[in-house]
Amino acid sequence: MAQSPGGLGGLKWRNIGPFRAGRVSAVAGIPGNPAVFYMGLPNGGVWKTTSAGQTWFPVFDTVEATSAIGAIQVAPSNPSIVYAGTGEISGGSEGAGVYRSDDAGATWKLLGLEGTKVIPTILVDPKDPDTVLLAATGSGRKPGDERGVYRTTDGGKSWTKTLFVDNQIGIQHLARAYDKPSVVFALSQRWYRDPASFRPGAKVPSGTAIYRSADEGQTWKKLTPTGLPEINGRCTIAVAQGTDSQRVYLIGTFGLYRSDDGGNSWRRMAADDARIANGQGNYTSGVYVDPKNPDIVYTLATCDYRSVDGGNTFEAFKGAPGGDDPQQLWIDPTDGTHQLLGGDQGAMVTLDGGATWGSWYNQPTGQFYHIGVDNQWPYWVYGTQQDSGAIGTSSRGNLGQILPTDWTPHPGSEFGPMVIDPLDPNISYCFGTGGLLRVMFPSGQWTPINPPVAPGEELRGPNAIVFSAGDPHELLAGAQYLLSSKDRGATWHPLSPDLTLHGTPKPKDPKPTFSIGTISASRLDPRIIWVGTGSGLIQLTRDHGKSWQEVTPPKMAGSERSSVSWIEAAGTNKSAAYAVITWRTGSERKPRVYRTNDFGHTWTEIMSGLPVDPEQSGPFVLRSDTKRSGLLFITAGSDVFYSVNDGDRWEPLTLNLPNTPPSDMLLHGDDLILATFGRGIWILDDFSPLREISPATSAEPVHLFKPATAIRVRRNPGQDTPFPPEVPHAANPPVGASIDYSLAAKPNGLVALEILDSAGHVVRHMSSAPIPPYTDPKPAVPDFWFEPRNPMPTDLGLNRVNWNLRYDSPPAFFHDPSYTTGADEHHTPFANEGPLAVPGTYTARLTVDGKTYTQPITVVNDPRSPGTQRGMEALHEIQMRLYAGIQEAWDGYQQVTALRAAVAKVVAGNPGDEVSKAAKAFDDKLAAIGGSTVRHGILFIPESTTDFVGMDQHLISALNDLDFGDVGPTESVERNSAAAWLSLKELTDKWRGLNQKELSEFNSLLAKHNLSPIPPAPPLIDPPSPSKRYLPPVPAKKGH
Repeated sequence: MAQSPGGLGGLKWRNIGPFRAGRVSAVAGIPGNPAVFYMGLPNGGVWKTTSAGQTWFPVFDTVEATSAIGAIQVAPSNPSIVYAGTGEISGGSEGAGVYRSDDAGATWKLLGLEGTKVIPTILVDPKDPDTVLLAATGSGRKPGDERGVYRTTDGGKSWTKTLFVDNQIGIQHLARAYDKPSVVFALSQRWYRDPASFRPGAKVPSGTAIYRSADEGQTWKKLTPTGLPEINGRCTIAVAQGTDSQRVYLIGTFGLYRSDDGGNSWRRMAADDARIANGQGNYTSGVYVDPKNPDIVYTLATCDYRSVDGGNTFEAFKGAPGGDDPQQLWIDPTDGTHQLLGGDQGAMVTLDGGATWGSWYNQPTGQFYHIGVDNQWPYWVYGTQQDSGAIGTSSRGNLGQILPTDWTPHPGSEFGPMVIDPLDPNISYCFGTGGLLRVMFPSGQWTPINPPVAPGEELRGPNAIVFSAGDPHELLAGAQYLLSSKDRGATWHPLSPDLTLHGTPKPKDPKPTFSIGTISASRLDPRIIWVGTGSGLIQLTRDHGKSWQEVTPPKMAGSERSSVSWIEAAGTNKSAAYAVITWRTGSERKPRVYRTNDFGHTWTEIMSGLPVDPEQSGPFVLRSDTKRSGLLFITAGSDVFYSVNDGDRWEPLTLNLPNTPPSDMLLHGDDLILATFGRGIWILDDFSPLREISPATSAEPVHLFKPATAIRVRRNPGQDTPFPPEVPHAANPPVGASIDYSLAAKPNGLVALEILDSAGHVVRHMSSAPIPPYTDPKPAVPDFWFEPRNPMPTDLGLNRVNWNLRYDSPPAFFHDPSYTTGADEHHTPFANEGPLAVPGTYTARLTVDGKTYTQPITVVNDPRSPGTQRGMEALHEIQMRLYAGIQEAWDGYQQVTALRAAVAKVVAGNPGDEVSKAAKAFDDKLAAIGGSTVRHGILFIPESTTDFVGMDQHLISALNDLDFGDVGPTESVERNSAAAWLSLKELTDKWRGLNQKELSEFNSLLAKHNLSPIPPAPPLIDPPSPSKRYLPPVPAKKGH
């Protein structure tokens, strides 16, 4: 996987789930350990659970060469040693060899065999972790000798090929009984076919055969068994323990067979049960045996089936309507009740023999084909997920994180595109039962909206649907011609003739089969529409379909071996577009990306910086920014790239993405949304620096980028006990404003950032100085709840800090977030927060090495909020009065403390009994008004209005109570805040009496004893007075 340079380190991809698992291609566990299991994904690496499937986490993301896993095996004699074979057998994702971990998956080392491409089985000797057998199919794209059975006795340092059939036939499966590892069975299969073998009438042997080894894979014998039909295609085999390797089961498309003599003779089992065979052709295949009872047999098809009579009869054991499509099963060889099942819906653990199963709704590993996005806030992302069907998920949860309550199933199918009505987020369009559908939420109802077909006509599609970027009322659909609907699919109108044909068809020409696969309408002029066809043609209309022009790049024109897999109208230039050409057949396999700036009259290839290996470079999805001319994004292989020069040069933007192939990509405002085929959906939050970055900005010693508009939203308004970390959840985007700055060199001193309001007052301070830890006692809850406090980064290149739109935290004597409302894992503030800034214009002021840089920040309110600007400003005025009062209480305590220290210094000088007695009395009054910072119990924080410490906490509580809404203050809020102000004034008046009158009297006593006087503290600054309307009437003065 290509990694982006440190120059963009401030940008991060964020996974939003959804936590509805995707297909699993390998499973493994530790014999005798019911807590630890591993699963492998066809495009998502290796995952591990240490909690019997309650939570899963990835452990293979440091491996950049591949994420396609075909086999996993833990060494039974040393569970720290784990082997992973890459390349998976069902979906065609090829790998890059075999890997080993010596630390239970924490790190991995390549052991070679990269050319084997697909490793579907690994067997580790039960007593020797360094003796390993593996099956390799070899490449399915070309003939080659790197296929067969490989064996190592030194932990993978060297490998010996012990079984090789020919350069087209590989080994698809290995099996043995755990109690007799010396006897191993292998199944071969033709994995590569010469193109000539696909000609009509050509007959090619399947290459499927059974081999047996009696010396743990060192030598092999091809069996010539009796009782079997011609076996072909995908098969699996299982050997029962406790039978001296005599009981063997074999399953394929031909059904289930059983041998009781070690594979020499076979008989058909469950012959009348059509379910007991490979599922969906060769998509699923599996047979497994209980470790204690050879008559308990499991098979996999669209469901998991179980027999308790040696395979004579079966019952559906695990599955659901629609089919779970189980793919792999691991049964603990020491306890058959411990199982890990992997299927199209993820991995599930049972510890009671299948009576109950763990959930797959805790794995963000979905394989997505396409995504769509709506225009509400926060926006929702919708996608079509392999096997599970369509789904919608919010990009931001309301309770601080994206929870199971923030996504919903969708009636759409698992495949095909999905678009959301730009004018109504409750209406979406996708494919499903009935063809093209219009889906209506919140009811979830749907109706078919297929374009009508004339008698005798065949509609080749529609296969592509998009809304016109220039006309939000127009839905476009591509079949062999382009169709338009402006009434949500109720009626359709053709905008073109057949656009897939190479010239005028002749009577002897084959029947056309191609259709439009990609459509893009210009957002600058809705009359301009580009389409790409599966037959390799690019067609353009500039008058909304009245006329069409073929504008295929000359190198591609006339070639039916190519396909236009993507077309994109430029976001800022109506004469420009971009096209991706891929190849279906022929020796030319390299994908090509083209650009035109003159409506397709000329095309320029723009491939510099992109991978060109046809096996590693697809699929390509290209998006053009709508704000900066020449800013492009493209997916290729397992990476994302961007260009700021219209594709002349591509730079990596993979950043922290895991190694998994992207499948679709969308631009939405300042965010880049990415669908992957194995690791769910990801968002690059606020890529706005890429709209400004240039060679000039990179050459500046310091550059402060213009922040995107900040949404004033609360991190988490909830007050209930928070969801525990075990509940599946994804991170929210940071709240507030992202502030980006680039550094060409390490600063000589501290970097500082100040946020100023419209009046020029600094409301927030940040710095690169180390932040000292809190000295409070440990809170009563685990530390993982709390947000880490990090100084500003000073890395070379792009840095990002977040202003959460809050003022500096108010000074506090105690920090105890144990009962903090709105808590969420790793994001709960330890200290009290300052007030939220009201919507308006602010200024970011960055200081580096004595020079300052400024940029404006526009803050707008949460679009969902009922608050008005006037109401928020009125509430903010009260909050700021309390905020200032907190500071005054803090300052008052500091003054009292300083005065007490001065009095104690006098006493320390032995001034005599009269002074000491007066000092003691004066200090008692000071101690009473200062208050105590000693905590009484871990959860108790003193709160009062008679001392500065208690007043500080009292005002903080009052401020926190006003933090959860934007509506203007009610009368009770006004009166309560006025009462708090009055209590503070009474306290400060009392302090002024001590600081002036009583201190003056004490100083007179000191003067009497020739002692130096103690200077009074400076006056405290009172907060602004509330409206007299909410203050009690002032008593009338009595006459003299």
